[in-house]
Amino acid sequence: MKKIYMILCLFVLGTVNLIAQTTGGPDAYGYVWRNNLDAQGPTYNWIVIDTMASAQQINGLADDNNTGSFAIGFPFHYYWYDVTQFWVGSNGYLGFTNGQLSALFTAIPGTANPQNFLAAFASDLLFDPSNSAKAWRWTNAANDTLVVTWKDVPFYDAAILAGSGLNTFQVILSAVDSSITYQYFAQSASTPTINASIGIENNSGLVGLQHSLNTYPTPGLAVKFYYPAITAFAVSDASTISNSNSETAGVHISKSGQAFPLSVTIKNTGNQPLNPFNVFGRVVNASNVIQVQNTVPSNSLAAGQSQTINMTNSFNPINAGIFRFINDTQLGGDATPSNNQKVQEVVVVDTTAASILLSFDNGLANGVAHSWSGGIGGVGVHYTPPFYPCQITDVLAYISTNVSGVGYSMVVKDDSGPNNQPGAVLDSIGILPGSVVTSSWNTTTLAVPLTINSGGVYVMWLMDGPDISLGTNTTTPRSNQNVEYVNGVTGAYRGNETTDLMINMRIKKISSVGITENSIGDYFANFYPNPVTTEINIKADVSLIGSVYTIYDNKGKLVLTGKINSENTLIELGNLSGGIYLLNVGDKTTRTFKVVKE
Repeated sequence: MKKIYMILCLFVLGTVNLIAQTTGGPDAYGYVWRNNLDAQGPTYNWIVIDTMASAQQINGLADDNNTGSFAIGFPFHYYWYDVTQFWVGSNGYLGFTNGQLSALFTAIPGTANPQNFLAAFASDLLFDPSNSAKAWRWTNAANDTLVVTWKDVPFYDAAILAGSGLNTFQVILSAVDSSITYQYFAQSASTPTINASIGIENNSGLVGLQHSLNTYPTPGLAVKFYYPAITAFAVSDASTISNSNSETAGVHISKSGQAFPLSVTIKNTGNQPLNPFNVFGRVVNASNVIQVQNTVPSNSLAAGQSQTINMTNSFNPINAGIFRFINDTQLGGDATPSNNQKVQEVVVVDTTAASILLSFDNGLANGVAHSWSGGIGGVGVHYTPPFYPCQITDVLAYISTNVSGVGYSMVVKDDSGPNNQPGAVLDSIGILPGSVVTSSWNTTTLAVPLTINSGGVYVMWLMDGPDISLGTNTTTPRSNQNVEYVNGVTGAYRGNETTDLMINMRIKKISSVGITENSIGDYFANFYPNPVTTEINIKADVSLIGSVYTIYDNKGKLVLTGKINSENTLIELGNLSGGIYLLNVGDKTTRTFKVVKE
């Protein structure tokens, strides 16, 4: 939504034509910029990416919004830290964290949210079906260059639906020299007063470099931001990287079952060594009442070093509901408070019930309904049951609207794909248009229940046509377990930071297997961490003590063996390389896990 604001005379008089300069900086960290008119500056070399076979169009841009996250394709060194993902803003910026820039666009740097962005041409631009605005992204085959292009994007104009003026520009990130280049192919003015900001800003908003403010860029201009060869800027920064698993992904656990172990990975994300500092972890319920808490000192950490802390007090849930596992680093003088905390969704379910609903939303459709333009695409949610074996009996989708009266499909896939992404199809059910009920949950019962013995599944909602939408929930916490399916490619859902998709599934026990829920639940629900780097912790039922465990690689080769020697057994993984492995305990249980190497 556009903000109505007054352009003051001081604002007009303060407009400075900095593009006449050929160089600027350094900022506090040491970045400088030069343009292609400078003797030591870059060469203007526009890169056409929208015709490249490997380029991907960026969908979902509109008025004053952003979309992402997208993988850069390589670690890009920005200020004193590396970034690997980005969001694209409709208003001409690229963010390394999820945040929206909209009018007024002010001087850089600034402590107002968001931070951690590249303002190529941060201005009041408009993506709308009535105009030709497009955006594209492309990473080269060598995985050392990312290009993001905004093409034919007009300015917002209250008097013209499609907007007015025209802007085509791009951002180029190079891992070769950690440089950032902005290039401007076309620009036509639309208003006598322009509000635009061009520059770079770090993750605290305290450091950044302005190129120009309230000035139109000239077509044929290239502006390059150079990473400093040497910097005297000292940064003390401790951050929380993840809770329980590498993605801080939501989990389902059993009520009145065994304890849920609590762990956190922290990192020195500054460029100075850190003395020990406290990490405060707690689990709170929906009313913010603390259920369990830990305050644990870290190790001394060198710059870039991480540490996984296994907390003393575990979570012993006695009530079903949605809980939050929260961790904060408590470093005095921390440079970037915004990266101190991570929150994980922990959903406790009553596994004594005959039918058990697995869900990460609270049942309330309070977000913007999800739909893909043209009706080709889908989304899904990843679920890992709180016990094994179990059977999936129903899958559910909350349908918000169905303007064109089309159907949809519910597809269940295993998580055997690369990086635990959707793999083989386990079941697929088409829902006829006449059966779709809007503003309501639609339940689909599987003709034959699906038995799950290990791992997890993706429940996918696929559109059969245009103008049908799925409900979303924006209430915290968020699961980070959503995926999207666009143009035949599955990836992380671009709204994971703010949204849970309203797709659920129901499971039930298999009573004839002869394995108690506790023995299965103890082993699987508390198999941790996963993914893993060096060691696995298994909190096993007493009945499993003395059992032999065996670990196989994905080719069936035995790589490790040993015994479950206590209720809390630590398995050192030694020199196992990164990949997917199978762990068997006796002849009762099997589960996959992933080894990752930093």
